[in-house]
Amino acid sequence: MFEKEEEQLTNLKKEFDNVPISLDSIDNAILTGFQKAKADERKSIRKKKSIYSFLAAALLLLGLFSTIRISPAFASYISEIPGMEKIVKMILDDKGRMAAVENKYYQEQGIYDEVGDLKVTIDGTISDEMGIVLFYTIESKEKMNEMMFGDVKIRAKDGTVLDEAFISYGESHHSEKGEYAFSGEIEYFFEVPIAPKEYIVDLKLKNKEFTIPLTLKEFKEKKEYAVQQTMELEGQKIIVEKVTIYPLRAAVKLKMDPNNKKQILQLEDLRLVGENNEVWGGIVNGITASGDKDSDREIYLQSNYFNEPKELYLVLNKAQAIDKENAVVVVDTEKMKILKQPAGNKLSNVRKEDGYLVFDLNVGKHSKYSGMGFGTIKDVQGKEIESHAQSMSADEESNMKRVGIELPILKAEQNPITIELDFYPLWIKGNEKIRIK
Repeated sequence: MFEKEEEQLTNLKKEFDNVPISLDSIDNAILTGFQKAKADERKSIRKKKSIYSFLAAALLLLGLFSTIRISPAFASYISEIPGMEKIVKMILDDKGRMAAVENKYYQEQGIYDEVGDLKVTIDGTISDEMGIVLFYTIESKEKMNEMMFGDVKIRAKDGTVLDEAFISYGESHHSEKGEYAFSGEIEYFFEVPIAPKEYIVDLKLKNKEFTIPLTLKEFKEKKEYAVQQTMELEGQKIIVEKVTIYPLRAAVKLKMDPNNKKQILQLEDLRLVGENNEVWGGIVNGITASGDKDSDREIYLQSNYFNEPKELYLVLNKAQAIDKENAVVVVDTEKMKILKQPAGNKLSNVRKEDGYLVFDLNVGKHSKYSGMGFGTIKDVQGKEIESHAQSMSADEESNMKRVGIELPILKAEQNPITIELDFYPLWIKGNEKIRIK
């Protein structure tokens, strides 16, 4: 019984197992996604407040699924919902969402709108008081080579104003041979809690407007743990204020100690761990953090909402960090000279290429490092310079990465420019473990 459904999920895993993995190709894939996410014309992420987005390949978490096996109850559930296997494939790299589906928290919708030769269907949702994940299918009477939403908006049917925080609707769909249907997911998160009631989803696609009604059923209540403890890595302190666990994700609220001498950039190692060493790590594809990296910040982890370990810990062993006094890159774009950068002088050979300011980045022994990211750019007068894209590639024969940021044509008097850093290959280490439950 349920052999067919289990075979379907096993085959999904085999698809990942059979992909030849190259660290360089993964690096390129990640940064290609990052570039698309930042491009305004694609609008794959719309933000209201400062966010950090890291779009990583599911290939990076293959080890989590090396022993995949489904229960008869789960197999029975997914067999009852047409097309459920494609939903499972989309969330295979998120343990929290897989658990939500297994616990029947996925809500089937199956509502569509059709305009001309295009049909958009909201297949289903996973939602809580702070966010909604919409699973959709785009269908066409003719083969499609590329498809991307121009905009997505969710509004309450009763007119209640929704205070959106950020929206992510991923990369555009591509197919060289052409397809009659594409499926994907849209993440929609809010600043303040929403209620389970009737909503309307407005979408723009190929200059066509689609309107789809949506009814959200009762939400599971959040689980909140007051912590107020401090983690310390090489003398740098991070205050953990609280952990809130929702069905879609876990939110860890942090405060950086103002006396820290280093600016802490990324906390990609932060994770929840149960008493039997089961791990819920960072978000793989989507928004990983929000807030101000200098003070208050929220880190988003995969949710253990539907798992109830007797003990639950927050664990951190390393974090990206650079000296505050050298937390930027200063470049004279007229003389093509780096005037200031973090310790170690890992950036070199600055140049202009196809509208980008490009550097060589020496990652040393960290050949797997794939998170170089630039932040705000300002000219010598402190005026912000707009940039909508970044790039990264790797040299297979060395430890060098090629990193770039889109840069408009500048006037000589705007130099030198200052570029903030969001990612950088320098780490501080420790062995911090806080019990939150």
